[in-house]
Amino acid sequence: MPARTVAAFDSAWLDKMVIKLQSMLAKQIKRAEEALKKEDNDPNSRAADARTLASLERMLERLAAMEQARALVRESKLGKENPRDALERRLDKLAAATEPQPDSGKP
Repeated sequence: MPARTVAAFDSAWLDKMVIKLQSMLAKQIKRAEEALKKEDNDPNSRAADARTLASLERMLERLAAMEQARALVRESKLGKENPRDALERRLDKLAAATEPQPDSGKP
């Protein structure tokens, strides 16, 4: 399956997903903190905690990359001008350039 770019997703849907991911991430971090507070030195639980923390780190990196990419998309959308307005401005310029110049009164 081909990878989809950030621009290919609906912006409103992506906003909801980012909020949902942030919420899930906060819950997982809280669980990890609570697990660290317990004085459980069992090697299996420490290994599970390490895997959870590694997963959280990857999720944070992906979320940060997604937010960066979305910020670039938003900037590029804001920088784009309405094509109709651009055309109108160009036509006005051309019309002004081709209008006959008023006679300055010199022979």
